[in-house]
This record gives sequence, structure tokens and C-alpha cells, in this order.
Amino acid sequence: MYEKVIVPTDGSDIAEIGVEEGLKLAQNLDIPALCIYVIDISTLEEIDSRDQDSARRGIKNVGEKALTEVRKKAHEMGVEIKTRNLVGTPHERIVDAANEKDIIYMSSHGSSGFSELVFGSTTERVIKKADCTVAVVKAR
Repeated sequence: MYEKVIVPTDGSDIAEIGVEEGLKLAQNLDIPALCIYVIDISTLEEIDSRDQDSARRGIKNVGEKALTEVRKKAHEMGVEIKTRNLVGTPHERIVDAANEKDIIYMSSHGSSGFSELVFGSTTERVIKKADCTVAVVKAR
């Protein structure tokens, strides 16, 4: 059915809802998971050039912490997992990581909260651009 479950995270509690559900799916189907944290390049561009290196290190550390937590959950559940800490535009990097036989499992919103009426902007863009199945978990 699916080759792997892709579970993007931004480290927020809301994003973790999608991660947990995606890991449950991987566990039930006995397939591996890939967790992705993307350092949003547009965030870095908004920061003064003198502070970009420091900001990148700080954001990367947040990502590593988030990925460590996901790895821990996956191992507790017996799910094989790989993680990636990437830089770029979040929806593009998420879609690029998937192939047609994968499923992307993500929350309806992330750290930006409920700025969109129905879905967060990253989730909406992933749905539109992905060639694979995208499952959206309603964030509460």
C-alpha cells in the first residue's frame, strides 16, 4: 500500500498530533517513517544578515530537539524512523521528500496557529502539490 509515512514537524504541540497519528499508521502497517523539520528560509531572510548565522543555529537546535523527541516516540512504538533537518521552503521540502507510494501525515496547523480559516498555509500547499496521499489530522 504505502512505502513510508512522512511526518513533518515544526516542534509545536499541534504538529505533534499529526506526528503521533502518522507514527501509529507506520506501526500498524509495519512500514518506516521519515520525520522532517524544515528551517524556513523566509524566516531567515527577515533577519538582519549579521544575525542570520546565529538565528540559523538556534532554529537548527530547535529542529534537532523536535526530531530527537520524534525519534524517541518512534523507538518506543517500535517504528523504524529516519529524520532530516532541512533548510528551505517547508511545503516544497516536504513534497520533495515524498514519492507516489508514500503518505504524508500532518496536522492541519503548525506553530503559526490558526491564521488560515481551514488549514495552515504549509498544510494547504502540501495538499495541492503532493503526488502522494496526504492525511490531515485536525489540530485541536
